[in-house]
Amino acid sequence: MNKRILFMAAAMFMAIASNAQNNDLLYQFMGKYHMMDSSELLQPKLPNKAFTTTAPPTGSIRAIAEWEPAQSVLISYSGGFGIPYSLIAQLSNNCNLITLVNSTSQQTTVTNYYNSNGVNMANCSFKVATIDSYWTRDYGPWFIMNNNSTIAIVDFPYNRPSRPNDDNVPVVMATYLAEPLYGMNVFHTGGNYMCDGMGVAAMTDLVLDPLENTLTDAQVDTLFKQYMGITKNYITADPLADYIKHIDCWGKFLDVDKILIASVPITNSHYNDYEAMATYWANETSSYGNHYQVYRTYEPSDEPYSNSLILNKSVYVPIMGGTHATADNNALAVYQHAMPGYNVYGVIGLTGSNSWVSTDALHCRTHEIADKGMLYIKHYPLLGLKPMQTQYTVSADIYALSTSSIITDSVYVKYRVNHASWIKIAMTHGTGNTWTTNIPQQVGGDTVEYYIHASDQSPRNQTHPLIGAPDPHKFWITTTTAIAQNENETKAVVFPNPANSSLFVQMKNANESLTINIIDLLGNQIKTMTVNNDFENMICIPLTDLPSGTYFVQIRSGSFVNTKKVMVIH
Repeated sequence: MNKRILFMAAAMFMAIASNAQNNDLLYQFMGKYHMMDSSELLQPKLPNKAFTTTAPPTGSIRAIAEWEPAQSVLISYSGGFGIPYSLIAQLSNNCNLITLVNSTSQQTTVTNYYNSNGVNMANCSFKVATIDSYWTRDYGPWFIMNNNSTIAIVDFPYNRPSRPNDDNVPVVMATYLAEPLYGMNVFHTGGNYMCDGMGVAAMTDLVLDPLENTLTDAQVDTLFKQYMGITKNYITADPLADYIKHIDCWGKFLDVDKILIASVPITNSHYNDYEAMATYWANETSSYGNHYQVYRTYEPSDEPYSNSLILNKSVYVPIMGGTHATADNNALAVYQHAMPGYNVYGVIGLTGSNSWVSTDALHCRTHEIADKGMLYIKHYPLLGLKPMQTQYTVSADIYALSTSSIITDSVYVKYRVNHASWIKIAMTHGTGNTWTTNIPQQVGGDTVEYYIHASDQSPRNQTHPLIGAPDPHKFWITTTTAIAQNENETKAVVFPNPANSSLFVQMKNANESLTINIIDLLGNQIKTMTVNNDFENMICIPLTDLPSGTYFVQIRSGSFVNTKKVMVIH
């Protein structure tokens, strides 16, 4: 870290602290540096910091994603909360709420606060443990599934050297939850880590800073593979270019193949960095085998919209209120579009617009606790273009970590064709934990959507994808029995069909500009647009202004011309 920057920050802290009237700047400083004082800013990470390294877990290991089933949410009270009571009350109605407190007298104080603010005390529990701050995301435990049967905790040395009590929280929680504990000796922080639940993780290059770790990226990758089961670890630059360098300040996995990347005004000095990051992810391949779907929240005044919490099919998004209302509403709309079926809540912080800052918001101050008895469905979905064939096999491995039996007739696939009624077909139990079924043959041009359902006797219910019918897996049937294998062939992909509010066009191996025309049955050109195809991005064509009916989509790129028939159904 640049020492000149550190000294400037330390001087800034002293100047702000000496002026008690300037509370806004003080609050922003505290948030930006996660309550680091001047001595901590200048203090390198302690090489002899107390930490117990263990051997890694054996057998199969899977890091658990934020959106997977949670039995609890972890927050802390260290003389105050970092989140409003209105949010705490909401969380207490979602799942069990675990509150860390420093003493039994603090527990009594917090209980009184909870009773006065509508918190559901039936879903509350407390753990008395000495803590230094309320940033449970940064120092809280990381969860893995071991051998598809047990939830375990991975501990790491927290990268705030003067917070030994916070650093011990994963150890405390392992005892409290009665879960195995593994110690991975990589200085890290939870705000700079996210995973997709299928072996992919992402973090900024803060993890490679010599003041954090004296490890190469290959060594970091190896440790994450050994302890977390991460087989593909993205270590990225930080487009925010701020001291904190936490990935949750500008990016967030929303699902296995969905990622949110913040967007800033073109006048922002880091505009190109944000755009490059979005383009990079749009061209990366997800664990499902498709390109990531990239969603953008526009943050004109450093709003912290990516710093949200996904918890049991709800999303809690930090919003600012006041003059930020338009940006707030737009950000919430992005989440609703990206995550259909989820409950999306906007949350204003403790003191209005000054509570959340771009480097410290809601995600930083909360932490989900994975359900130790979860019903886990492992499935690689059918996506994209599929050739015409007699059937389409859907296979999944299903694990009941509660050790209760899976209810045989609860395991099924529901599918529908061209948005018609759902059809239910049973899955058959094969060897081990594998279940299969077949979606029957469909007609070329059809859109097929489906999801998997299972229940066990714990009782728990689960679907794949996790939200089920509101956002099912989708694939499209081509008009031929085989898909051309020439990877260099120019291709035009148009989906979905039928379409509702929008239509997407993606061109492969066409680097020239594209002209897209929408033509009605009478041959009238209804819409036209010309776009560049530099990165083979999906091009969105709004359809809300078109009446329901049949249209032709004509795509031109150089000498390439292709016309596809689509239906629009509102």
